[in-house]
Amino acid sequence: MAEYLTVSALTQYLKRKFVADPYLKEIYLTGEVSNFRPRPKHQYFSIKDEHAVISATLFQGVYRKLPFQLEAGMRVNVVGHIDLYAPNGGYSIIIERIEPDGVGALAVQYEQLKRKLEAEGLFQQNQRAIPAFPQKIAVITSPSGAVIQDIRTTVQRRYPIAQIYLYPAVVQGQGAVPNLLQQLKRVAQADYDVLIIGRGGGSIEDLWAFNDEQLARQLVQMPMPVISSVGHETDTTIADFIADQRAATPTAAAEIATPVLLQDLWNDLNQIQVRMINSLSNRLNYLDERLTRVQQSAVLQQPTRLYEGLSRRVDLAQDRLEQVFKTQLTQNQHHLALITPRLNNAMQRQLEQKQTRYARAVHGLELMSPLAVLARGYSVTTNQNQQVVRQVSDVATGDQVYIQLNDGQILAQVTETKKEND
Repeated sequence: MAEYLTVSALTQYLKRKFVADPYLKEIYLTGEVSNFRPRPKHQYFSIKDEHAVISATLFQGVYRKLPFQLEAGMRVNVVGHIDLYAPNGGYSIIIERIEPDGVGALAVQYEQLKRKLEAEGLFQQNQRAIPAFPQKIAVITSPSGAVIQDIRTTVQRRYPIAQIYLYPAVVQGQGAVPNLLQQLKRVAQADYDVLIIGRGGGSIEDLWAFNDEQLARQLVQMPMPVISSVGHETDTTIADFIADQRAATPTAAAEIATPVLLQDLWNDLNQIQVRMINSLSNRLNYLDERLTRVQQSAVLQQPTRLYEGLSRRVDLAQDRLEQVFKTQLTQNQHHLALITPRLNNAMQRQLEQKQTRYARAVHGLELMSPLAVLARGYSVTTNQNQQVVRQVSDVATGDQVYIQLNDGQILAQVTETKKEND
């Protein structure tokens, strides 16, 4: 009978074949990335061509070091080894190195970052105008390169009153990005009219610090207009897209930073001065002619003419006023003569009515007066406190009382009290 193998035994045998085969220990493979979906750690996807597909595994340590973002549909060249995964019997290539096919990883990274920042609108965010008359210009570049010398020479020639402040920076290599970020933060804290940032030409690796995402976002936040001058005219970096202006050369950057030549400004000021002098002179001549005409006017030669007409108008107005006053006075006198008799009669009737009402009031008061009551034979008794004695209990035997009569007062002493019912 034939000897049957278990699935596990066959899988282990095949796995040893894959591992032992020298041709499968290092495979150079080219194809298109398929079924790629970023995962938190290890990446599992496929590599295919027109006729076949192979599974691929990219472990976390290799994936995190990629200088570009892996995407589905990207053509890549990979280096790795073939392995078989026993649980499902599937084989795949374990990727050790991977790079885009046809272009370098830096170029892919550049295009990916460019699309990302452009989609966020960062390329259109800084559109500020360069000041026409800058006083302080900040420059971030290498202190030993030709860039700073070209900028200084150009500014001195075009606009020598502008001050240049150099912020020396490392412009290539591993420490370039942190150093450039540090200098940008220092410039942002000062008061500058414009910033020039750049370096000379070089390979894409030499210029790579200016394609950094952190650098791009810091440039967007700069409070002053930014001029980028990185590499030669054919070189384009992310910093060029972010900046308010891009210059092909350091000289061009200095020209953009000083848009008005000092000589042109001086000539313009001279022309303005000449126009102002001419305008002032013409104005003075015009006013002088007007003064001469006024001095020779008839009014100033014969001042009495100035108020002759007014004097006549005053006389006429005075006559009309006197006539109106006389007419009004006559009317008022006639009206007074008419109402005087009626007023006298009304006053007489009013006086008689008041006298009658007064006599009635006096008679009423006399009737109510205590003196009238006393005159009819009554009296009022008060105690020593000048309180009216109204009942027997208000006094006691021996008390002194005062009896008020119509014609005087009697002082008496109580010798006996007796109530009405006793």
